[in-house]
This record gives sequence, structure tokens and C-alpha cells, in this order.
Amino acid sequence: MSDAAAAGKETRAVDGEVVAATLGAALRRLRKAQRLTLQQLASRCGLSQPFLSQLENGKAMPSLMALHNVAQALKTTAHDLLQPQGRLDISLVRHGEGDTYQLVEGASVRFLTRGGSHLMEPNEVEFQPGAGTVNAGHEGEEVIYVLEGRMRVELEGSEPVELARGDVYTYPATTPHTMTAAGQAGCRFLVVTSPPSF
Repeated sequence: MSDAAAAGKETRAVDGEVVAATLGAALRRLRKAQRLTLQQLASRCGLSQPFLSQLENGKAMPSLMALHNVAQALKTTAHDLLQPQGRLDISLVRHGEGDTYQLVEGASVRFLTRGGSHLMEPNEVEFQPGAGTVNAGHEGEEVIYVLEGRMRVELEGSEPVELARGDVYTYPATTPHTMTAAGQAGCRFLVVTSPPSF
């Protein structure tokens, strides 16, 4: 990744301890509103009951992929749980702005919209060499546009596709998909999902 991108990433990273405090309360409120026990939620999202308890008590901060699984089980998005401010029709996120979260080990995501009323959700994702994610599928359609480096995308039942800078890949998000960095430099890409799922 470029020095400018790395410097920008450092200034955008969020404080996990601060976020954990408000996230836990939001998770508990939403779970109780849906009349789910911690065990029922654990069964739905594939995480352990003790870990979910830690989340609700603000004592742990999940990776964004783990939070995505919890959010899907609660019929919402990680974006809405992390940024619960009011609904906005117009959003402007300038260069160097937008909160950055750890997606999984070696991968980060920067939110490129504010508010929850949008019909699509663009995020900037950065993978370190060897990093990647596995998604069991979600509603809608997804588009990837590679900004730097090379990456591999594999849709369940299809041959893997390798993408380089400037390549665009569109597919049904309902198909389970795996994304991994290819090559030795990692990669940075824009992923747009409609409707929002993250």
C-alpha cells in the first residue's frame, strides 16, 4: 500500500474501547427487543454465549466480520450498530475521513457513508498480504473495484477469479464468497453492496 494510504489509515482508526462501550448497549437493546436469549443469538450467529456476553458488557470488541454475523442474526447491519446516528439521505466522506475498523486479522474496512437511509453501501477494504475473508452470503448484489494490488474472489460453485487494479467484478451477494489478497503487496479495493448488509 502507498505511504499516503497508510498514513490516512492511521488517522482514521477508531478507538476500540470507546466503541465497545456503546456497541454493547446497542446489542443488548436490540437482542432484548427481539426477545432472544444470549444462547439463541449465539446459535444464530455462530459465536459463543460467553463472548456475546462480553460484547454486551463492553468488555470485548469483535472483528467486523464477527459483528457482521451478529448483525445479520439481529436483522440489522454492523454499520448501523457502530454508527447509530440518525438517518441521512446525503453523505459526504472526504479523503482521510470515515471510521476504519478491523475486518479480520490483517484486513481493515473504512466506512464511506454516514447515516442509515442509503440503498447501497460503499466501503474501502484493505488486505495485508495473505489476508482474506469468507462470507456465507447475504441479500442483494455486490460490486468490487480494485484500487491497488491484486486479489482473488471465489464464488461457491465457480472457479476463482483474480482481479488487478481497475478490474470490476459484480456478482449476487447471496452466493457464499471468499476474498483473499493475491501477490506480495496486499490489496485495496472498493466494495459496494446493495442493499446495505455490512
